[in-house]
Order: sequence, then structure tokens, then C-alpha cells
Amino acid sequence: MLMPSLPLTPDTARHLSLLRMLGPPERSTSSRWQRLAWDASSRYLLSVQNRGGTPLRWWDLHSEESAPLVAHPVSQCVGAWFLPDSQRFLSVTRRGTLQTWSVTDGKLLSSVELGGSVARGCLSSDGTRLLVTASQGRVLLWNMERDWLMWRLEDPAFLYGCALSPDGRFAAVGVAEEQDGATTRGSVRLWDARTGKLVGARTFDSQELWTVAFTPSGASLVAANSAGQLLFLDLPGLETTRIIRAPASGALQFEFNREGTLLAAGPDTSAFEVIDVREGRSVFSYSDLDDQEGSTANFSPDGRFVSWGMDDGKVGVWGVKPRP
Repeated sequence: MLMPSLPLTPDTARHLSLLRMLGPPERSTSSRWQRLAWDASSRYLLSVQNRGGTPLRWWDLHSEESAPLVAHPVSQCVGAWFLPDSQRFLSVTRRGTLQTWSVTDGKLLSSVELGGSVARGCLSSDGTRLLVTASQGRVLLWNMERDWLMWRLEDPAFLYGCALSPDGRFAAVGVAEEQDGATTRGSVRLWDARTGKLVGARTFDSQELWTVAFTPSGASLVAANSAGQLLFLDLPGLETTRIIRAPASGALQFEFNREGTLLAAGPDTSAFEVIDVREGRSVFSYSDLDDQEGSTANFSPDGRFVSWGMDDGKVGVWGVKPRP
């Protein structure tokens, strides 16, 4: 069982501590990157390891066991997300195989081919649509209810992290556009999520835009660039309204808590940070000093915990212990 934790706020997050470690150690001779996800009830937590260790694992946090509830050697798995009912989740592989699994026993429930390679993805909050990108040249939106393609686009740029707005209006992706002299320049693409029509695009003074996320209110799109900044952009114009500092090496992934007051960022290092959005500064950071691994940092939906993948393949869960 997880220890009790206070709700995370800009004030309480300063006192985060490691409450639990999940999974056995899995040593790897190669670099490791974990992508984590919580279910809507904050009971289940899953990990996708893109390199090293068991590719797909998930835990029941109501159990006292640190071993995964189920672990599957899904080849080339690049992402996974719980569906809103917390009874199923879906995974996608680099080859574009989309599979649905039972949470309780790990049984494979369905499998469909998306028709091309996949590098990144984002599931809508209601679980009905999946936005995926290939590393270079392709974006598609998949209807989860009917197992069909809603729209598909081709783009010659290098495509990174993508996002769907909370109200379902917009889809966005971080981009690196090729320039003369074998260089790139960071950009953002914004589409109408219903039709795939381009709404806007903007280029910035950085080499890459690693990833994007919408604020919980849906009022802004936030882009993480390779210059170590988080750019708040208005919608749909994409004008910069605010800039705050990201981790020094740049945020490869970031996520807001449900209130939008905190942001958890995972850079390309063995660390994560929790940032006070109001003040624009870090209130908590942790590193295990292993530069061969990295992980997403993710808030639990109940707002009490933050998870991050550790150097030996374990997953840590942080919270704030109530005072006696």
C-alpha cells in the first residue's frame, strides 16, 4: 500500500520524499528511458521501457508487493495509456501495432495495425482518440471507438512530442525543421483535431521543440525547447505570453497537475523537477546521478503523488507525508 500523502501544491511539493519503490532491479548495458502513466483512479501505474529491461509492466498500488502485477515482453513498445474505465489500457509499438490489454490479468483483448511507424503518442482524456507521430513525416489521429483513421498528414520535418487539448479542439506537435548547413530550427504545428486542418505554425530561435502540452484549462499551449525554456503560447495565434525556465538540459517531457499549479519535467538526464507554475521556479528536484537513464515524471490524478523511473529499472513514487 502507498503511504498517505498530502495533496501536492506549490507549498507542500517542497517537502516531497520517496515513499515507495516498485519493481525488481533490471540492470542494462544500454541507456534506459521509461515512460510512465497512471490510471484515473490513481490505483495503477505502468511503465514502458524503450530500451533495457522488460518493455511493459504495471503495478497495483493497493498491493504491498513491489513486483509488477503483470509484465509483458512487448517488442518495440513506445507508449501505453490507461483507458478511463481503469480496466483496460492500450499500448502502441514502433511498427504501429495498437493493442488493448486487461489491467487485472494482462490478457490481450484486441490488436489493430495503424499502418505505419510510430515514435510518440497522446491519448485524449476521454480515451476516444489517439494522436501519434512518426519521427519524420507523419501525423495521424485514430478513432478508438471505431478503430479507424480520422485523418493523416505528411510533414517533412522531424516530429517529437504531441498533445491533444482538453476540450478536443486542437492537436499539436513539437518540430525540428531542417535548415541549410545540416542544422534544424524548432517549430510548433497546431491543427484542428476534428479535421486535421492546419490552424497555425510558429518557428522559434532554438534547434528543436522537444514536446508540447496544453494547460489543464486549455487556454495555452506550452512548448519545451532545446534552449531549456518552457514557452507559454496563446491559442490559436501561438504568440508567446510567458517564458519560464525548464531543467538546464531541456525538458523532453513535462506534465501539469490537475489544477495547473505544478509542472513535473523529465529532462534528458538522470533527474526530474517539480516547478511552481505561478512563480516559474523549481520547488523540488531529484537525481540518482546515472546518466545512462531517464524517465517521464507524472502526477497521479488524485493530485497526491508524482512518479519517476529510476536508474536500475525501478519506479519511484514520491509524496508528502502528513505531519504527526
